[in-house]
Formats: sequence, C-alpha cells, structure tokens
Amino acid sequence: MEGALTGIRVIDLAQHLAGPGTCMYLADQVADVIKVEPRGRGDASRGGGDSLSGENSRSFLVLNRNKRGITIDIRRPEGREVLLRLIDSADVLIHNLRRRVTEKYGLSYEKLSERNPRLIYGWISAFGSQGPYADKPGYDRMTQGFSGVMSRRDHTGMPITAGVWVSDCSVPMLMAYGVTLALLARAKTGRGQKVETSLLQAAVAMQSNFLVRIDADPTPPIEAGGPGYGIYRCSDDVYINVCALQQDQFQRFCLTLDLTHLAGDPRFDDPGAQNELRREVYPVIDEVMRTKPSQEWLRLLDANDVPVAPILQRAQVIDEPQMVENDMIVPVQHPKAGTVRMMGVPVKLSETPGSIRRPSPLLSEHTEEVLAELGYDLAQIEALRSASVI
Repeated sequence: MEGALTGIRVIDLAQHLAGPGTCMYLADQVADVIKVEPRGRGDASRGGGDSLSGENSRSFLVLNRNKRGITIDIRRPEGREVLLRLIDSADVLIHNLRRRVTEKYGLSYEKLSERNPRLIYGWISAFGSQGPYADKPGYDRMTQGFSGVMSRRDHTGMPITAGVWVSDCSVPMLMAYGVTLALLARAKTGRGQKVETSLLQAAVAMQSNFLVRIDADPTPPIEAGGPGYGIYRCSDDVYINVCALQQDQFQRFCLTLDLTHLAGDPRFDDPGAQNELRREVYPVIDEVMRTKPSQEWLRLLDANDVPVAPILQRAQVIDEPQMVENDMIVPVQHPKAGTVRMMGVPVKLSETPGSIRRPSPLLSEHTEEVLAELGYDLAQIEALRSASVI
C-alpha cells in the first residue's frame, strides 16, 4: 500500500516508549521500520505486568505495530557490523541511547553521517544534550517534576502527576515531526542531519501557554477559565465537562439552568474579572447541576449549543461510538496475543492514508529476512546464529 513515507527505511534502535512511539508513527505512514532489539531479552518493554502472552505487553503491542523485528548483540564486533550495514541502507535512525554508549560502539552522529551522509539521525535524551543534566538517565515522572508539570498539589499538598505520561507520549509526536522536516530538507539539499528532542523538552512544550505567563504571575497554577468553565457532578454521580468560555456560550448555559440573573449580569463583560467571578458563580452553578442526571444535562446543553461532553473512564473509551466510528480505536490481530484493541492511526491523510498492516513482531521474527536483504547468505546467517550474535 502506498503511504506518505513509502520507500523510507527507518531503523528503530530505541526501547521503552518515546523512541518506539516515534517509529510507530512513521511505520503507520508506511515507512519500512526495522526494530533492532538486544539478542535474548528483546526490548525492555516486552515484559511487564500487563503482558498478554509472555513477551507481548500491551504497551509493546501498540508501539511496535507495523514494524519488522530483528535481534542483534551489538556488543559483539560482528553484531555491530550487521547494525552498521543496516544503518548504511537506511534513511532514518531513531535511538535513545546515552551518549557514552554511542561513543563506545561508534554510533555517534559524526561517525554514522560519514558512512551515510543522507542519514537522518534522531536522538531522544532525557534532559537534552547540553547542561548539567545532559548525561543523567531520566524517566517521564522525573521530567514532569523538573519541568513544572507537577506544580499542582492534591488535597494533602503532595505534587501530582498528569493523568498520562506527558513526556513519553509527546516526544514521539515531536520527533516524528522533526524527522519529516529533515526528510523535506534532504529532498532539497541531498544531505541528512541530526534531529534531537528530549523528555524534558516535550514536557516544557506541553506547557507553552502556561510558561509564558510566569513573568507576570509566578504563583502555582490553579484551575483557569471563566465562570462557565468547569467540571460538574450530576445527580447520578456522573461528572461532565462544560466549557462555556465565550460570553454568548455562558449566557446560553445560564439560561439552560434557569439562572437568568447570571445570564444578564454586566460584570461578565469584563475579561479581567472572569477568574474572580468564577469563585463566586461556580458554587451556584454546581448546585443546579446536581439536580438532574448527566444524560439529561447533556441533552439540554447540546440543544442550546453549549460546549459539553461527558467525562469517561478509560474502560468506556474503548466502546464509545465516537472513537470507533472515527477509527480512533481499532482491533488488531496478533498471532500470540489474539485480538487487541488499540489506538488507531491518529492523523488522517485523504490521498496517502496511514494504516495498521501488521502486528508487532515476535522476538527476532524477521532477522533472516532483513539480513538476506543486506546481502548475507544462509551460511553467513547460520554462522552469526551459531556464534550467538543474532
């Protein structure tokens, strides 16, 4: 199937979430992604408490769909030679190795770009390539805290994380964006380049509109928005989101709730008073919202064109018609794990659509196939296997 990235070969030398997630986005757009895993154990994310069948965690199943998989022991000279030949054949390399590892095994950008000047070299670090934290290992929660994402506190004063892995889930989008920009630039110049991002950079980017306010107000963030912006509990103990941010939306919201005195209150015409008025008005609205069940409020507010949506549990999202009908959630058949429902391709292209064409690879599933493409004959492949290189 023709896709936007048909003909582009990507080497996925990354583990865990951010790097493989980047390569998932590229593979969804029909790039030929070859996942290189350590011989024996494979990617560290294969196992875990959510494993469906031994080597197939739910996380691994979604992040490594559409890829071919091989295993190599790059600590061995013969294994590094296989990897280098593979990189010589590639357009893109993605990894999250620490700098000392790339230097030890000759996998720095400088070394590899000499061999393959057209190579786009994508490197994901924890904290960025410069500064006092440059060589520190790091994980999502560490960068959430270090970036200010965890400024909010719970009722005990304890810092709280976001409900998702902010850094791990946004790095793939940033890196896939950077790689496609580098591919466009290479089409003009003929040369590849280094593309960098980090977990910390992603966490900072996710706060772009919040951090810009720091100079004016350095206090910890609170729930922002006008008086019609909030989470409300209904009589059936179900919560809904109402986002009546604009003045006309807020007026329709108030009229729906029979709060006509609020709908005509001239104080709400002042944008600077919105947050202060929210403290006064929210309890009034909240009391009314508790008088009807959620479905009744959703029906009434929708009928009056007030922005509203239910707050779903993740278990409800899988079967929600809005998700299913837009292919946001799709079933994928795996030879060991069976049918697994997962995130669909999140970007829709009308002429060159992405797709999920194959499940995540079994450990070393495509090693022979890929090595044969690199010119290794059966005797050479068997010799590498006997020597425990592959």
